[in-house]
Amino acid sequence: MARVLINEFAVAGKKVKRTYAIYGGLVPPYTMTFGSDKYIMPGWYKLDKDEDLPNIEDIGYYPYKPKIDDSLKNIDSNKVYKVMSSKGDKEYQVQMNTSGSLECECPGYGFRRRCRHIDQVTSSL
Repeated sequence: MARVLINEFAVAGKKVKRTYAIYGGLVPPYTMTFGSDKYIMPGWYKLDKDEDLPNIEDIGYYPYKPKIDDSLKNIDSNKVYKVMSSKGDKEYQVQMNTSGSLECECPGYGFRRRCRHIDQVTSSL
């Protein structure tokens, strides 16, 4: 969820000036009027009644950036890894998807998005 952060400081000791920044989220900032209320979106930050809507260019925007998993850097993205089931009667395929994470075709991965076969591939490399 996006957060709206506010910085207030006095300009020449008279008027308080506010600056805004949006942290997180994937949607760039915009302003909205809903009835008589004014908001900075995303984040639903409600502005005071006497406060003017800020310019969009003046609102800082720091989008969400996912963390990069360094444990998968040794895994070849085009290779399919075959791992035996715990009973030894089946063989499951583990491979990297387009987002850069590992997938397995076993039923456990289908339910939990995590399985022993992926752990075995990552620990072996």
